[in-house]
Amino acid sequence: MTHVQAISILISTFHHGKNALAIDQRTFAKYTEKTAFERPLMSGVAYAIRVLHLEREKFERQQGWSIRKMNTVQQNPVHKDIHMPEKFEPSLVQEEYAPVILAQDTVAHMVSLDLLSGKEDCDNALRARESGKGVLTTPFRLLKTNRLGVILTFAVYKRDLPSDATPKDRVEATDGYLEGIFDIESLAENLFQQFAGKKTILVNLYDTTNRSQPISMYGSEVYVDKLEHVIALNFGDPLRNHEMRCRFKHKAPLSWLAITTTGSTLVITLLLGYIVFATMNHMAKVQEEYNRMVELKKKAEAADVAKSQFLSTVSHEIRTPMHGVLGILDILLDTDLDVTQQDHVRTAQASGKTLVSLLNEVLDQAKIESGKLDLESVPFDLRAIMDDVLSLFSGKSQENGVELAVYISHHVPDMLIGDPGRFRQIITNLMGNLIKFTEKGHIFVTVHLVEEVMETTDIEREASSRNTLSGFPVPDKRRSWAGFKNIGQDGRNCSLSPDRISVIVSVEDTGEGIPQEAQPRIFTPFVQVGSSISRKQAGTGIGLSISKCLVTLMDGELGFVSIPKVGSTFTFTASFTIGCSKQSKIIYPEFQCMRALVVDSRQVRAIVSKYHVQRLGIQVEVVPSLDHALSTISIGNAIFSMVLVEQVVWDADSAVSSLFVNKLRKLDQQLSSKLFILANSVNHSKKRDMLELHGLSIIMKPLRSSMLAASLQRAIGVGNKGNLRELSSLSISGLLAGRKILVVDDNYVNLKVAAGALKRYGSLMWSWLRVARRHSLFSSLLTHLMPASWTSKCLQ
Repeated sequence: MTHVQAISILISTFHHGKNALAIDQRTFAKYTEKTAFERPLMSGVAYAIRVLHLEREKFERQQGWSIRKMNTVQQNPVHKDIHMPEKFEPSLVQEEYAPVILAQDTVAHMVSLDLLSGKEDCDNALRARESGKGVLTTPFRLLKTNRLGVILTFAVYKRDLPSDATPKDRVEATDGYLEGIFDIESLAENLFQQFAGKKTILVNLYDTTNRSQPISMYGSEVYVDKLEHVIALNFGDPLRNHEMRCRFKHKAPLSWLAITTTGSTLVITLLLGYIVFATMNHMAKVQEEYNRMVELKKKAEAADVAKSQFLSTVSHEIRTPMHGVLGILDILLDTDLDVTQQDHVRTAQASGKTLVSLLNEVLDQAKIESGKLDLESVPFDLRAIMDDVLSLFSGKSQENGVELAVYISHHVPDMLIGDPGRFRQIITNLMGNLIKFTEKGHIFVTVHLVEEVMETTDIEREASSRNTLSGFPVPDKRRSWAGFKNIGQDGRNCSLSPDRISVIVSVEDTGEGIPQEAQPRIFTPFVQVGSSISRKQAGTGIGLSISKCLVTLMDGELGFVSIPKVGSTFTFTASFTIGCSKQSKIIYPEFQCMRALVVDSRQVRAIVSKYHVQRLGIQVEVVPSLDHALSTISIGNAIFSMVLVEQVVWDADSAVSSLFVNKLRKLDQQLSSKLFILANSVNHSKKRDMLELHGLSIIMKPLRSSMLAASLQRAIGVGNKGNLRELSSLSISGLLAGRKILVVDDNYVNLKVAAGALKRYGSLMWSWLRVARRHSLFSSLLTHLMPASWTSKCLQ
């Protein structure tokens, strides 16, 4: 096959590759005759060129002979015989021809014969040019010798083709076909001469392309011995299969065969017996180890559950007296203490609150590990929860001068059904972690529907690298949810039912950020970013891991992006059921039909202020500067009830601010008294006095609906004008003054704390200590001590 392919390359190079043909029939015959020793197993080679029908007449004039058709019996002679090419009929008209133009001297009579007119040669040529490989014919009887033979055909191409060329490309690039003719019996006898020379081994060669009807190519048909050995042969044509079968000509002497077979059988049996014994022994050991591992696994799981249960029980029992300690300390603060004693009590109270927070986290972690943490499903107002969380951190943010804000998209429903306590816990954990490490800039919480993050939201549209809430750069928050699997391309979670929605909450800060080496372990329980004993902030390191577990229980995901020295953004999703909307969104009717003007040069911050003012039912318009505010008030037809100016804008130029107040008084004397400054912190009493000198009211951030409403009501003179805390205390005192209250608890410390707390408001106390916590005992107690009409007045 290698020599046939080499000749095809020779023809391609020196016949088709030269303008003046370097090879003719005489040269080819002489060359192949002198190199025949390289191909001792081949009877001859011939080359047929591809000629299209349009080229036939010109081709025949150039060659000086006509293209002839092969005989219909067998068209593949091996040696010269009495058949002359001139006696063959001309080839019939067809689309293309393959006349032989070059042939070895032994088959020179094939010149001018069309290979495509013979069935075997035609099939070989067509398959060879489409595959680019050598192909074989089925064995057939050669002329004159009547011996079996095969033809190996290679296609010759005009140009080099890539390995992945299509059959169509190969057909178009075909120049001709080179055939090598083999006498199978001579070939086999030469190959197997040494192997079967002593006639002790018989060799048969078969063409097994058709398994049901194999063709015998060499060998005698004798009985098939059971010891026959079959070897598959590969002659290079993937579509043809061949195999060689070898066997002894005579059977071996029975005695030696019996002895050898018996001995071999005995040895093999002993070996197999040993292998089976060793295998069974090994399997028994493996099974024993497996059973031991199963037992150890059960003990480990039981120990883990016991540990979690113990931790949960101990945490609960510690938390009960700790609440008593905090209650007594709170009562102690109401007594006459000097400054040093008050400082000691507040320090003890702060430490106790930290310990209770730690116990709550440990208890949650124990519940999570034991699989006993379940979520509630109750209606709640998400916006009210966010206001509560802001109130929790407002003092810390004002103390540090860090701006704290929340923005909730109007697409988020007013009422949701889920677990508000656990949702608040997630937000509190995230904000608590961020506020520890943020000394400047802001902490900003945004809430949207998941569908909105796939589009441009109001906040995202206005935000840029520095156009943030405080002007400090923040990481790209989209990277914090880039790995979420439940957010599809359309922003929808396909696993949710139609009555459920998925919200996405982002909490960003401008703090220290998280080091790159610590980011992979940020959600690992009890692992902290700074493990050194000298780290700045205290903590258990389980707040984030608990938050991640809670988010998972809410069918959500939690992710983050952090850049050291720039800040961090934590984002999570949570799924809730849509609740029934409130019957009336108007909480403060006194603000209806009012208009407010917000003055802020930073668009993101202005949108947040506008959102909180609009929650009160006030229509809001935003302008970027004091000059624009004056123009809007003087030129516009709308009458504004109040003007809210961002402190940064007011402090930018005191002269412009004073001029603004004077002009505002000239335009509207009444409106000038309703001028508010939105301040993040007023640290200097001198600055506060200056603002009050101009008759300005200060609204401290973070903005919340209740606080904002109280400030506006007090300044404008509508609704509740008093201090909310004082009014709350007075209303409770009026409710409880002179009342007789029965307190039932199984803990003596809790009784004292409850009694002390209620005595502040002038109520008379009855205490009842009962160890059993059974509802039936409590009901029986109420029945004997109280009239039936009082049972509806029980306070929990």
